[in-house]
Amino acid sequence: MTIEEAIDNVVAHLKIEHDIDVVFDDEEFGAYYHDANIIGINTNEPLREQLYILLHEAGHAILKIEHKKYLETRDETLQSKLSLLREEMEAWKEGRTLAERMGIGINDGAWAMFCKQNLEDYIEWATS
Repeated sequence: MTIEEAIDNVVAHLKIEHDIDVVFDDEEFGAYYHDANIIGINTNEPLREQLYILLHEAGHAILKIEHKKYLETRDETLQSKLSLLREEMEAWKEGRTLAERMGIGINDGAWAMFCKQNLEDYIEWATS
């Protein structure tokens, strides 16, 4: 399966299973907008990274919709920051699980490095 096919399959899965639309645009951020049922993906990123971000944001959707987790409002307290850090870590795990369930091949090394890079900013923010 090509990266394009994998992206298309995840987009279709999100629409069918959760009525989530995915918006691809060069001004989008990789984000899941729970209240709007939208995931935004920045088209300036390489295709593999778009796929990884899409899977991660799908992980957020799965956590909130299927597991009813992380629905609370956030503030700047340490407890809230640590909750967001946990959510970020779990969303990467859920995204990886979704890829496996859908038969999407993931390069383990590239996935681990991309997760690490993205989590470092959250760790720095949560501990500041």
